[in-house]
Amino acid sequence: MNPSKTKPRFVAIDILNEILGNKKSFHELRALGVLKNLKPNEKAFVQRLVMDTLRNLDRCDRLLEKYLKKDPKLRIKNILRLGLTELATGGASHAIVNEAVNYAASNKTSRPMKGLVNAVLRKLSSQGIEEWNKGESISRLPEWLRGPLINAYGKKTVIEIEKIQGFTPPIDITLKDSSKIHNWANELDGRIVFQESIRLESGKQISALPGFKEGDWWVQDAAASIPIRLLGNLSGKKVLDLCAAPGAKTLQLASLGADVTAVDISASRLELLRENLERCGLRANIIESDAFNIVDKFDIVLLDAPCSATGTIRRHPDLVFCKDGSDFFELIETQSKLLDHASSIVEDNGLIIYATCSLLPDEGECQIEEFLTRNDQFVIKKPNEIGKIIPDAWIMNLGDIRITPASSNEKEGLDGFYICYLQKKPNKP
Repeated sequence: MNPSKTKPRFVAIDILNEILGNKKSFHELRALGVLKNLKPNEKAFVQRLVMDTLRNLDRCDRLLEKYLKKDPKLRIKNILRLGLTELATGGASHAIVNEAVNYAASNKTSRPMKGLVNAVLRKLSSQGIEEWNKGESISRLPEWLRGPLINAYGKKTVIEIEKIQGFTPPIDITLKDSSKIHNWANELDGRIVFQESIRLESGKQISALPGFKEGDWWVQDAAASIPIRLLGNLSGKKVLDLCAAPGAKTLQLASLGADVTAVDISASRLELLRENLERCGLRANIIESDAFNIVDKFDIVLLDAPCSATGTIRRHPDLVFCKDGSDFFELIETQSKLLDHASSIVEDNGLIIYATCSLLPDEGECQIEEFLTRNDQFVIKKPNEIGKIIPDAWIMNLGDIRITPASSNEKEGLDGFYICYLQKKPNKP
């Protein structure tokens, strides 16, 4: 078998080449099987190394400039970037340098540069780490995103968001039984955030932690858990998760007693949802379908709409290298159509929960403003009428909720999210 497919560092370099050279996302590459020949701990290592390199790309390049007479081709530069990042985070220098050189030697186009790779990384291992530690890990967002965010939140907030995105994010988990949160926080050596999430340090192999195989919890960013947490007990409620996969919110709904129908168009992503439901001992009716084919009525419709995912860059730094904003208009149109469809399948007095993990108002506040103009049967239900577990500062004037990575006092931040609860007025007799 090709060693580039079985050696974790080789795989990491291949992935970085695809992200920066061909604008492929890590999610796309994983779906294509780039990690399939690796063990679970190796997969975790590769993902962590690639993401840390992307978070620190500007920092890497500033330091590499001092050791290079001219800018090398992307393939060589990526070898150096990954090697530097791993050296700076405490990796064993001999193994890092040796495998970087071997990778360069494995390809005829990069083979002539293996001497350069060796020399630069050896110098960095002895001289560069102190310089690295003096620098900042802040990487500016690309202008196609930075400009609109400054218009929405101001330059100070955007700089805070950029600082937070430089940190390796922690792991947040949601419990199947939230009454046991103190026990699990102690068991997992974590801390409780926002009352019902447990935050763990990064770098852990998730599948090896206590309670994972037994289905006592699942990974879910604290911000992503809020749309469902505000609902409380859902026993007897007929709930539709309209764009469900990979399914953390479906698990939440089922754990709160709802009669859940989970719909998604992706068979592979629904398979992951089935596995998680089985692992956690929870039930949901799973339907592989286009959302627009659903015509039954529900008490609650959750629309966690497809979006730009710009609120998740702290966890998915590859996104800024894979997107350029050109697909946003299509996404916004899809969100609008999905909202209108959700309005047709929610019962009178029922609730639509509209959520996006986007920082762009066009995918949040603007969508709801336009929806209410088109649909006078709906009103915004304020979160303090549902459950009070979030800071007042997150609640906007109309009662919708806006979260940015800089919204909390937690230094590692949380994902950006927009949430709105839309209640359908009962028909007049």
